[in-house]
Amino acid sequence: MSRSFTSAYLIKIILRFFVVYALLFAAYRLVILRSRPDFFTLQTARQTDLLYRATGHQTTWKVLPDGARVGIFDNGRWILNIIEGCNSVSILILFLAFVWAFPAPWKERLWFSGAGSALIWITNLLRLWVLGLVYAYRYSWFDPMHRVFFPAAIYGMVVLLWIIWVRRMMRRGVV
Repeated sequence: MSRSFTSAYLIKIILRFFVVYALLFAAYRLVILRSRPDFFTLQTARQTDLLYRATGHQTTWKVLPDGARVGIFDNGRWILNIIEGCNSVSILILFLAFVWAFPAPWKERLWFSGAGSALIWITNLLRLWVLGLVYAYRYSWFDPMHRVFFPAAIYGMVVLLWIIWVRRMMRRGVV
């Protein structure tokens, strides 16, 4: 039997969401302020470069002179610019805050947080890989892919994960 969604119950979930979001965001800000580019942006660039290399591209990456961006080059030709907002961490924080806002067993939260985060991270790497290819070979598609298609796809996936999480918790009688 699942709990009813009373006003007090929903307020507790919303408050937990904002507390977890604020804590994760504050921790992330500390990481961002330590170095330019930050650790997560560098990892994103390195992993995206590995994905290009695994698919036969002769890519290199380097931190650009402003220190905030990492460029990826295919045979010396610039194809991708990765900045802090490209590393998917802000989306991960949003996802995790939602999962941890709901009452659930710790193991369940950890498992779903890890699996969902991995899915979001991998999807973002694939997004960057495709965007670099689009930039290099179909530049006219770049703007709609970057501003419309991929944000809708990634945020849509996060909403789908949230729905799966809530349904899973409802079936278990936690929510």
